[in-house]
Amino acid sequence: MAKETKVLESLRKFGVEPLENSSIVVQYAAPNLSEKVARFLIKSAPYYVLQICEEDLVLAPISWTGKVKEQQDPLKIPINTIQSVEVDQSGFDYQISIKLEDGNVDLLAQQKELSMFRQSGAVSVENFWGTKNWHSNNLDGTLKQLESLGAE
Repeated sequence: MAKETKVLESLRKFGVEPLENSSIVVQYAAPNLSEKVARFLIKSAPYYVLQICEEDLVLAPISWTGKVKEQQDPLKIPINTIQSVEVDQSGFDYQISIKLEDGNVDLLAQQKELSMFRQSGAVSVENFWGTKNWHSNNLDGTLKQLESLGAE
């Protein structure tokens, strides 16, 4: 169980200043249907915390306990390089497509309504009973913030 404050502390060690209540759990989107089926039946793709910071959008790998893997450097995308962000509902997930000058970063975020029963809830739960979950609490606001990036 990783409290959001611990996640933010870990991210600060990488030289970024996270904005409060703007972190969610994501994974890279599967490139095709075969990979989607394989992930569902056989393997799970790694999970990341997507954090909006003052100057960067940060994608940091997290463990099954929800702690940032500090031995791996996160992906830092300078906010001023983001051309647009599209968020679409896709089944039980949100598809997040971040358009950059040299390509897209496509991610999935699990919807908050079922996150208690899914991996995003398991890695972002803050108490034993599962009633406090930073992914669920931050999802709506973070998705709105993401959609506004690159719109200037």
